[in-house]
Amino acid sequence: MKGLKYISIILIILLLITACSPGIDKEDDEEGALEVYVPMDGGTITVSTTRFQTFNPLFNRNKDLFQIHHLLYEGLVTFKEDMSTEPLLAENWRFNGSESVDFKLRKGVKWHDGQPLTADDVVFTFNAIKGNIKGLSKMSIYRRLLADMASIAKIDENTVRVNLSNNVANVLETMTFPILPKHVFQGNQAQLLEQEDLDIVGTGMYKIKEYEKARRILLTYNNDYWGDKPYVEEIEVIIVPDEEAQLSLLENGDIDFVYTDIVDWGKYADEKTKRHEEFIIPDYEFIGVNFRKDILNDINIRKAIAYGIDRERIVNNICLGHATVADYPVMPNSWLYDYSKIRLGHNPDLAIIFLDRAGYTSNGDNNFRTNEKGETIKLKLITNTGNPLRDQIALFIQEDLNKIGIQLEIEFLEWDDLEKQIATNNYDLFLGSWELSYVPNIADILHSSVIGGANFIAYDNEELDALLDICLSDVNSTLKMRRFGDVEEHIAGELPYISLFFKNGAIIVNKKIKGDLKPQSYNVFSNINNWYVNTE
Repeated sequence: MKGLKYISIILIILLLITACSPGIDKEDDEEGALEVYVPMDGGTITVSTTRFQTFNPLFNRNKDLFQIHHLLYEGLVTFKEDMSTEPLLAENWRFNGSESVDFKLRKGVKWHDGQPLTADDVVFTFNAIKGNIKGLSKMSIYRRLLADMASIAKIDENTVRVNLSNNVANVLETMTFPILPKHVFQGNQAQLLEQEDLDIVGTGMYKIKEYEKARRILLTYNNDYWGDKPYVEEIEVIIVPDEEAQLSLLENGDIDFVYTDIVDWGKYADEKTKRHEEFIIPDYEFIGVNFRKDILNDINIRKAIAYGIDRERIVNNICLGHATVADYPVMPNSWLYDYSKIRLGHNPDLAIIFLDRAGYTSNGDNNFRTNEKGETIKLKLITNTGNPLRDQIALFIQEDLNKIGIQLEIEFLEWDDLEKQIATNNYDLFLGSWELSYVPNIADILHSSVIGGANFIAYDNEELDALLDICLSDVNSTLKMRRFGDVEEHIAGELPYISLFFKNGAIIVNKKIKGDLKPQSYNVFSNINNWYVNTE
């Protein structure tokens, strides 16, 4: 009995260890038996990137390299899964009214070459983006985001002050740009920033060990990293021609990880050998309404169109379920997406009621509705050719609107012709998409001040202008959420755009990669410190 008692105690202790240890994975093998993995340091993960023009994160436009840069570089601030912000290289910040904000740098952060991070590095990077560095002629991809920031100043070795000129509400989201080391590029070395093979010195969790141009990059763990140490020792990055090559390498087992936004990625996610995680990305599909057309200025017509389209059917049948229906141009996983506002589901009966209110009734002799003059309700939708996904979406929309009595003509156009039709207002509806910024600013596409630019639909509404202006004027997060909700309610009620969905992306990984995968669109490696490949 005494021996059995000791055995029971040992079993209980083992169960408690298994239940409480954060690094342990449990998986069922092919026979259904439970396998338990305990992480160990070491090992290599092989990933890939398509070919890129420059290594410099301030100029890079390659989406794969943008993700890999998160392993090498860091900003003062970063995004959480719900697109709210949290500190990264900045330990904290303090707003000085709406005039400026002070960022206090995290202590003990070192560059990959051992030099300490200082306020001078932040000031240098800010000025490089703004184009204030002598000898630097290229325009950074972040320059437009810094347009509302007047200047930056060093307060002390660990504090910088950003002076604001406008749009104070989004200053934290804007300060996510990667910080570069001043000591590497100062003086006559500034031109090195424009070289394709940038001297990679960051503060990130990994640093460059080897680089073979156009072939491979080998990253190794940064022993001086200020944050949590990852289990994985090295990450090998294979440079390939295109996404098709990436998926082929994954299928063949030559790489362990792929980030993709193709809708049929499921065929590569073989459950026996692969794991996957899906997430919303900022690719927004919509119908733009031309407000220069009298018929579309009638809210009843716009509501009939919105309620007449079965967006869930489009997502499930065309996007294979890999998209998320949305009512506004705000990512549905964002803390700013207000689910308590108007919800525009598929409701053809309600759509018909709105058509009746607009004066278009069914006369029994025609499938399409007519007004009192006997005129059929006929609309023209234009979109770009060469996109099979959008071709199918357009046809589904045509079918749905035909069912409620709207005759929809579709024109598939080459880009040059599409731009001409938009410029000459030779359309009623436009089917397209935007890759929205991670910095939330709906004013960029809907404010009357940008009519003729991004507001190509010519939506001019004083109420919305006022809401957008207020939305961008306060740094208080509670007020910002409430004001975004007011903007979203206006959009869902007035329908300047008829929102369809946001695409979903996914990571597909070799099952040898253990741990909790928590990718997000901004950083698919967001919790790589919890991944591991070595087990016991």
